[in-house]
Amino acid sequence: MKNVVLLGSTGSIGTSTIKVAEDLPDKIRLIGLAAGNNLELLLDQTRKHQPSAVSLFSSEKAKAASNVLGMTTEVFSGAEGLVRLATLPAADIV
Repeated sequence: MKNVVLLGSTGSIGTSTIKVAEDLPDKIRLIGLAAGNNLELLLDQTRKHQPSAVSLFSSEKAKAASNVLGMTTEVFSGAEGLVRLATLPAADIV
């Protein structure tokens, strides 16, 4: 099992990568997801894959995500949020 942090999860390449992860559930676990500003799609992806952390570019949208997700998922924002996701200790692949 590979623990994967996916930067750009709501873009075309990111959504394709998520489909691959869904096809290989015994080989790929999504532990971190980052999106630019597509809060709704990121929330859908988070509910489905239950990553330990997510990040959005906008701090306002990150706050909204945090309100929805509660304590179940860490929520980061901005460039610092991307760095925090990319350096998650459990990540095998970013």
